[in-house]
Amino acid sequence: MFTGYSFFDYKYDIPDYNGYDYDHFGRYLFLIIASVTILVAVILLRKMKREHIVTYLKVMAITMTALYITKTTWETIHDIQHDGAFNMYLLPFDTCSMLMFASFFAGFGKGKVQSLGASWLATGGIVGGLSNLLFLQALRYYPFFTFGAFYSMLWHWVMVFTGVLLLVTNFVPSHFSTLLYAFLFHMGFSLIVIPFDYIRDMDFMMYRYAGGIPLIEDLVKPWAENHLNFLVTMVMIVVYFALFAAFVYLSLGIKTLVHLLFPKRENSVQEQA
Repeated sequence: MFTGYSFFDYKYDIPDYNGYDYDHFGRYLFLIIASVTILVAVILLRKMKREHIVTYLKVMAITMTALYITKTTWETIHDIQHDGAFNMYLLPFDTCSMLMFASFFAGFGKGKVQSLGASWLATGGIVGGLSNLLFLQALRYYPFFTFGAFYSMLWHWVMVFTGVLLLVTNFVPSHFSTLLYAFLFHMGFSLIVIPFDYIRDMDFMMYRYAGGIPLIEDLVKPWAENHLNFLVTMVMIVVYFALFAAFVYLSLGIKTLVHLLFPKRENSVQEQA
């Protein structure tokens, strides 16, 4: 692994780092640790009561928001020192930042409001978190043992763990209504992000350029170059819906298979004659 830095060094203060930990052992070490810890945690907590899950969601919402504010403040101070300007991409308009908003809906909301947030956590949360478990982009800019990398690792670990926990405990059911609630929440957030992307020529939630998405980015590049970004936006909406649906029905299939392989034993009462 890359050495010669301190934990709180900012990316501009590590000029010799060239993404070594992303291309080598660091990314794979994180993937192994994250996969094992999520699996163990979910197994241990699979019978967690609903009220305890709600408490977890409340604590997690507040904690992750505080962490986001801390990290953004830390990064903004360094950005202003180095560039003299605020980095607009630090605004909470990317897909992964929805973790904060969805958690408040799921933890503090009731009825349909809670369903909107919880459904997104069990679909979009897993999609966004899993993509970074596999391809942790922070390691392109920060070595493994730094605050910048640690923040990203923890954030995306929480996204995947929370979504899987909600599905395994049946806090969120695996059926079509979950898909609808999740996509409705996602598109509600998108109504804010899409206009902002077009006004500021940015790519939050990848709605203008599909930046960083394998295959799709190259596919839609000609459209963006010819100012047909609205086509990119439409493609991304379809992609999000397809991914959400895939996770809902994959979880349903897994649950069905588990019930078939390990049927619950029914307690029978035999009456004595």
